[in-house]
Amino acid sequence: MDGVILVSMEQHLEAWQHAFRKFNVHVNPEDFYHLEGRGVKSVVEDLSVKYNIDPGLAPVLMETKIRYYDNIYKAEFYDGLFDLLDLLTGKALKLAIVTGGGRDRVQRLVDEYFPGVFHCIITSDDVQQTKPNPEPYLKAAERLGIDPSDCIVIENAPLGIRSAKQAGMFVIAIQTTLGREYLNEADQITGSMREVQTVLENLISSKKFSVNTRRTEERM
Repeated sequence: MDGVILVSMEQHLEAWQHAFRKFNVHVNPEDFYHLEGRGVKSVVEDLSVKYNIDPGLAPVLMETKIRYYDNIYKAEFYDGLFDLLDLLTGKALKLAIVTGGGRDRVQRLVDEYFPGVFHCIITSDDVQQTKPNPEPYLKAAERLGIDPSDCIVIENAPLGIRSAKQAGMFVIAIQTTLGREYLNEADQITGSMREVQTVLENLISSKKFSVNTRRTEERM
C-alpha cells in the first residue's frame, strides 16, 4: 500500500523524524525507506539499533510517531493508479494488498477509496513474520487461491521485492521512494504507474511471464 498505492512514505518519514528528534537523532530518508515493508515494531527496533537509541524507548517512539502521523495524514494516490485498477478489475483479475501497515489503518483506507476492488488484504497483523520473509505474499496467494508462480507483484522497496521473490513471484518495481540501484532484485523496473501499466498489459496479453525470467535492464 504505502509507496505503491498511497503517497505516504514521506509522511511516515516525517513522523519518524519527529519522534527521534526528541532524542537528538536525525533519521536519514534512505535509512527509513530501506525498512519499508516491516511492521512499526520492527522499524523502531532497526532504527534504534542504527542510531544507538535505548531499545526500552521503543514504546515512546512508536506512540509519538503514530500520533504525529495521524495528525498529518492526508490520502493521496499515485498518478495513473486508478486507470491501472480499472484495467485489472476489467479483466476480472484477483487483486490483493500485501503491506507492513496495520490492519485498522489499511482497512479504513480500502473501505473508503477501494470498496470491492481487492479480494484479499494481508497486513502485519496477519503474519508471524513481515517482509522480507515470504510469509505475507505466500499467505496472500493462498487466500486468493492462486499459485505463487502465477502472481505478479508491484513493489517499491528492497524488502518487499525480496519477500515476493522468495515467495516465487514475478516482481515489477516502481521508483517512488528509491532509485533503480536499490531495486535490482526485481524482474523489471519502472519509473511510474503508467510504465507499470504498460508492463502489466504486455504480461497479461502474452501469458508467458516466468519468475525465472532475467531482469529487464531497460525501462519500459
